[in-house]
Amino acid sequence: MRITAVVNQKGGVGKTATTINLGGALAFHGHRVALVDGDPQGNLTGALKVAAAHGQPTLPAALLGDWRGPATELVVEHSEFDNGGKLDVIPHCPDMLTISRDLDKVRARELRMSRVLESLEGTYDHVLIDCPPALDIMTDNGIVAARKALIPVQLEDSSLRAVKLLLAQIEAIEDAGLRSAPLEIVGFVVSMLERGAGNVPKSMIGRSVLATFQSFPIPIVASVPRGIPITEAWRYATTVQEYEPTSEHAEAFRALAKAVDA
Repeated sequence: MRITAVVNQKGGVGKTATTINLGGALAFHGHRVALVDGDPQGNLTGALKVAAAHGQPTLPAALLGDWRGPATELVVEHSEFDNGGKLDVIPHCPDMLTISRDLDKVRARELRMSRVLESLEGTYDHVLIDCPPALDIMTDNGIVAARKALIPVQLEDSSLRAVKLLLAQIEAIEDAGLRSAPLEIVGFVVSMLERGAGNVPKSMIGRSVLATFQSFPIPIVASVPRGIPITEAWRYATTVQEYEPTSEHAEAFRALAKAVDA
């Protein structure tokens, strides 16, 4: 089972859309995929129109140790493919709004997500964690639990600063010995790309920021153009892979799925 954190503490860079549509592409390739809504705002749960969890079991109860059953009982089924691929969700619940504050009070707080997800071994091929837009304990949990990470970005100056802070956070977690091996950063995913002639970024700022990202020792593994298929798939609670599989957006996520599965 491969766990991938979709992470960037900057909001609005496409983390949730990347998580959903990468999950759909992996399922299209025949993989069993679980999406973890680790964002207290619950956007992934809302986008897929999955019912929020109430009572127990819930993800916060599992993270805090108030509920100790297998993580499979947290899962809500979403969709299946004829080739055996499936897409399931561990959904948001109202208690997620205070989870960071609550986790600060418990021991081994950075390891809680790892312990919850380990019981999914054998049930899923891939687990994708939609991390929150914050440098907080839930982001720490996603980084510690994952084997790999994807960093969605936009071609804006604020994304550059956010990535530098995120990389510093990852380094601090590794220096603290909270991971058994270095986190493998698969690469940047450029989201909502505004393209001009020649398929290059339309604005001077976009071209400049892209050049700076290309100077990082981290590859750009996907560029997803801004477009109607993704927003319409979101409206209809599905993935772009199911909604418009022949679109360039679906193709971009299929290529990303191969990179993550490599």
